[in-house]
Amino acid sequence: MKKLFFLMTTVVGAALFHSPLYAQPICKPESFPQLPGVAIASVTLEAQPAPHCKVAGVIGPEIHFELLLPEQWNGKFVFGGGGGYVGSVVNVAESLYGAVKSGYATVGTDTGHQAHSLDASWAFNNMERIVNFGHQAVHRTTVTAKALIKAYYQQDIARNYFLGCSRGGGQALMAAQRYPQDFEGIVAGAPAYNWTGQFAGMVQAQQAMFPDPTKLQEAIVGPKEQALIESSYLAICDETDGIKDGILNDPRDCKFDVATLLCKVEKTDQCLSQQQLDAVRTYYDGPKDSKGNSLYYGYPLGAETSPTGWSMWLTGGLKYQDNSGDFQAGIGSDFKAPVSPNGMFPFGTNFLKYLVYHDPKWSYVGYDWDNYTKDSTLVGATLNATNPDLSEFRKQGGRLLMFTGWTDNGISALATLGYYESVIAHDKTAAEDVRLFMMPGVDHCWGGVGPSYVNFLTDLDKWVESGKAPDQTTAYWLDEKFQPNGSRLICSYPTVAGYYGKGDTRDASSFNCIRDN
Repeated sequence: MKKLFFLMTTVVGAALFHSPLYAQPICKPESFPQLPGVAIASVTLEAQPAPHCKVAGVIGPEIHFELLLPEQWNGKFVFGGGGGYVGSVVNVAESLYGAVKSGYATVGTDTGHQAHSLDASWAFNNMERIVNFGHQAVHRTTVTAKALIKAYYQQDIARNYFLGCSRGGGQALMAAQRYPQDFEGIVAGAPAYNWTGQFAGMVQAQQAMFPDPTKLQEAIVGPKEQALIESSYLAICDETDGIKDGILNDPRDCKFDVATLLCKVEKTDQCLSQQQLDAVRTYYDGPKDSKGNSLYYGYPLGAETSPTGWSMWLTGGLKYQDNSGDFQAGIGSDFKAPVSPNGMFPFGTNFLKYLVYHDPKWSYVGYDWDNYTKDSTLVGATLNATNPDLSEFRKQGGRLLMFTGWTDNGISALATLGYYESVIAHDKTAAEDVRLFMMPGVDHCWGGVGPSYVNFLTDLDKWVESGKAPDQTTAYWLDEKFQPNGSRLICSYPTVAGYYGKGDTRDASSFNCIRDN
C-alpha cells in the first residue's frame, strides 16, 4: 500500500514540523548507546519519504523493531501500531499517516514473532511469545525507542503518542490500561481489545457460513444474498438522515428484520433459505453458547456488498479470494498469506487452535461453546484490554481518541461503542479525556461507502497541545489518485452529523453536529 503512504503525507491536515533546535545528529551506530537486552542490527541513512535515520534492532530474544528518526524532527514521538497477529515490523503511523514527513520520530515492532499477520501458529505452547504479543513487546519497544531518541537528538521528547487501528487499536487501549505513563496521547481505532469475545463471534460466524471447514469454495451466503439484504434495508432506511447515499448515520436506528427475507416456498434470488437466514442471524446477533447465553456483541447492518466488507471478512470463499496481496491496508507482511476464504476464518480458528487450546488439530465441527468462557480465561488475562478504569492514564494528563467505522465487519462497531460506554459508566468525568468518533459507512479501519480518511494524528496532537477536546473532525473521500474527493463532518459520540437540507452532501460545511434521536 505504498500509494496510501503518499496520501497520508500530502492530504489536507498534515502536521507541521518545527525547525530543529539541536546540533544535527549523525546517523551512525556510534550515535546510539548500548542498552541492556537490546541489539542494534543496522543504522542507515534514508532519503524517502523525507531524510531520516533508520535504526533496526532486536529487544531480548526476538522482539524486532524499526525506529525512524527524521532529520527535521518536531520534538515528538509516535508509536505506530500493528495489525492482525502482526509478525512483521508494522508501523501504521508511518505507512498510513506519514509520521516521518510530518517530523515525528516513530517506531514499529513485530511484537516478538515472525509470521504472516493471519497466522498464529507461532503461539503454540509458547507463553513468552503470547505475553510479548499481548502487551510486553509494545512497552519494551516504547522504553527502548525513547532512550534511543533522546540519545540521538540530545534532548528530551516533548510529546509521546501512540496510534493504531485493529490490533493496533487494541495495543493502544492496552497501553492506556497497563502502562499509563508511556504516552500522553493515544489514538485507538477499531480496537481488538476483547480477544476472547471477538474471536468467539468470528468462529461461530464461520461455523454457520462454512459448516464443513474442509469445503471452503463458497459460503452459505453468497454475493446475490448479500446484495438482497443490503438493498432491502436501504430501501427502508437510507433516506432517514435526509440523504440517499447508501450510508446510515447510525445503523441501530434502522428497524429492519432480516427474517422478512425468508423464502415462503422455494428458494429464489429474492429470498433467503432457512440455513442462510440462520447464518446471517448468527453474525448479526453475536455468539451464544448452547443455552442461548450471549458471549459477545453482534454486528450492525452494513458493508454487505462492500469490497472491504462481508466478502472480505465474513463470507467470500476460495472461489472469490485472491491470497496474493496484503490482507489489510497498511499492515503488510513479509510472509505469504495463508490460503483462506475470508479474514474471520484464519483469525478465529488460529486463535482457538494456538492461543486457547494449543491443539493444531482443533476443529469447530461440533463445538458447542459451553466451556469456552472458562477455557479462554487464561489467555484473556494476557490479551484482553477490557478494563474501563483509565484513571491512572488520565492522571498523567493522558488523552484517548477512539474511532471506528459503523460498517466494520472485522471488529464490531458495537464492541468499540461498548468499551467507550463502560469507561464513561465507570467514571463520568472520563468524558473530558476520552472521545469516540463513530464513522458512518466506514469499514474496518479504512474503506466503505463513507468518507474514511481522517488525520487522527493531527487531531490528537492539537488536543494534547491545546487541551481542548475535539467535538468534531473532517473525514474525506479519496479519488483513484488517493487525493481528497469530497468531505463530511464526523462528530464525537453521541452526536452525529446532521445535514442542513441544502448544499453539497459531499462537503463537510453542509453539516453540523446534532444529538441523534
